Amino acid sequence: MAILLILLAIAALLISIFSKKLDYRPLITGGAILLLLIGVAMRSIQMVPVGHVGIVYQFGAIVDQLDEGLHFIPPWRESKLANVRVQKIIFKNLLCFSQETQDVFVDLALNYRVSPDIIQELYRNTGPNYFEVLIAPKIPQITKDETVKYKTTEVAPGRENIRKAIRDRLRDELSPFSIEVVDVLLENIDFSPEFKKAVEAKQIATQKALEEQEKVKGEQFRAQQIIEKARGEAEANRLISESISPQIIQYTWIQRLSDKIQIMMIPSDQPFILDPSKFMTPAE
Repeated sequence: MAILLILLAIAALLISIFSKKLDYRPLITGGAILLLLIGVAMRSIQMVPVGHVGIVYQFGAIVDQLDEGLHFIPPWRESKLANVRVQKIIFKNLLCFSQETQDVFVDLALNYRVSPDIIQELYRNTGPNYFEVLIAPKIPQITKDETVKYKTTEVAPGRENIRKAIRDRLRDELSPFSIEVVDVLLENIDFSPEFKKAVEAKQIATQKALEEQEKVKGEQFRAQQIIEKARGEAEANRLISESISPQIIQYTWIQRLSDKIQIMMIPSDQPFILDPSKFMTPAE
């Protein structure tokens, strides 16, 4: 349109220069009418991009909707785009509570979309700000309702159950408005600094107690080893004592005699094989 205006202006200027007698007012009037018609035509052409629908208004009232693609609408109507793709909204630091009224801070991500078939009904009954009216107020309240069912120490382990409960409740409450809850994600769960310090102190105390238990078990194991060793030595000594006979003592004594001995004097009243008891010192 800007190029056409420039061309018309140049044409009018050239006519005024080269023809003083030519009346160019009809030309200007015709050009203005042509520009008006072009503007109306261009305004009546509506391109609806992928993932959107066009909500058609006539004198302020919603009368129709347009699908993706190129459309022509009368000049007394206008079209406004509405997003029907999956949209992700993140709610940061939602203040919730546990069963013991401990503070629980939740980062929640909501994936949702609006049905393209009847989005005009949603716009007609609620308005284009349906998110602020229908969705945003429900998220904090439903999240609080679900976290308060759990003890503080059970919130993190139960996050999957909490997530599913929030998702299912949102689906039930938003489906009548043709708002589809695709999914709900709990991106982070946090607690107050005081609670985290208490948990850390408890973990440290528990770890120390476990270390002491391991030390005691180690000492008990070593003591048991000593006892078992003493029992084994006593049993070995008993078996050795029971297995010793006079013949073995004689044999051992003879084996220990020097191999240089040629003559040995023995008492006349003793047999050739000596009685070992003769060589043993009597106990005092």
